Amino acid sequence: MLATIIVLTITNELSLTMNFFHFSKVLTGGLLLPLIFLSSSSQAFQGRAANVNVTEVKSTTLSPVAWVSGSVVSRNNSNIAANVSGRLLQLADLGAEVKQGDVIAQLDDKPLKLQRQEAKANVEDAKATLEFQQSESTRKESLVKQKLIAQQSLEETNASFSQAKARLAAAKARLSQIEQDLAYTKLRAPFDGIVAKRLSNQGEFVNNGNAIIQLVETANVEASLFAPLTAYRFLKQSSALAVKSPLGEGQAPIKSLIPVADSRSHLMEVRLDMTHLDWPIGLDIKAAVATGDSKETLAVPRDALILRRNQTSIFIVDDNNTARQVPVTIGISQNELLEVIGDVKAGDLVIIRGAERLQPGQAVNIKDNNHALVSGTAVAEK
Repeated sequence: MLATIIVLTITNELSLTMNFFHFSKVLTGGLLLPLIFLSSSSQAFQGRAANVNVTEVKSTTLSPVAWVSGSVVSRNNSNIAANVSGRLLQLADLGAEVKQGDVIAQLDDKPLKLQRQEAKANVEDAKATLEFQQSESTRKESLVKQKLIAQQSLEETNASFSQAKARLAAAKARLSQIEQDLAYTKLRAPFDGIVAKRLSNQGEFVNNGNAIIQLVETANVEASLFAPLTAYRFLKQSSALAVKSPLGEGQAPIKSLIPVADSRSHLMEVRLDMTHLDWPIGLDIKAAVATGDSKETLAVPRDALILRRNQTSIFIVDDNNTARQVPVTIGISQNELLEVIGDVKAGDLVIIRGAERLQPGQAVNIKDNNHALVSGTAVAEK
């Protein structure tokens, strides 16, 4: 009986030992397979070359700039008012393009034409009176010489003659004024432009000084923007500013600086000549205004930046066509170029497309279509 118990005990221990070794093999195999797979996948990822676009790190002169807001304005944006009172018979259509001297509104001129007839009659009456008084003065001078009348009578006639001359001058002036008012019944464009608003309506009675039409000059177009007074020194040294809008980008010559600001805003107005850009009046724009001195820097496009939570970096292509990640500090910027401070030098090939999923040390394949790139924004990764 004892022998049987010993045999059974030995058999159970051997069975447990074999099961343990079997479980260990299964466990070890299960752990090793993912590790082997990950290792092989990592090697395959590291071995696959990523297609990238590159450009050279540039040694260039940059100036710190601030983009200030402004808008396209017309040099002449006028509310054309009536110079005489009258009923409005006609006016130019909204949006009509007119030339200097074109009639843009017509007032009723019949009352003034009647006044002109009356004024002409008054002039003729004054002329007749003057001629009579002149004749009387000549006649009485002769009689005085002959001592047939008193000197006082001649003096009275001469006074009447002077009064007649004054009345004729007044009548002529009144006629000229009416002629001028008649001309004012035709409201003419003072400059080439476009009818932006009709401020009065046909059939209305308008008084002298009432605005009838808003006329905007489209030939002399400017941009009005407000820059900090601290930029005055740099603006004086510039002949043009970079500008951008939803319609594109360009350069606009500085037309005038008005270095006057109130105590609250500390902003001064800058006027730019926008004639050559052909942008519509009222368009919102931004202009790059220098805020500091220029300096020599190493610069890369914004697209080269890799932005992570704890650092900013770029990828440089080494001689063996592998990607080297370089932490950098960003300095001043100008347009799409940024100053970078770090382990870079002029002429290094910096990756500007395809860096999103690169790993340090990964092989890269440089594409040859860099000239077709359109600059955008920096890559942001978490």
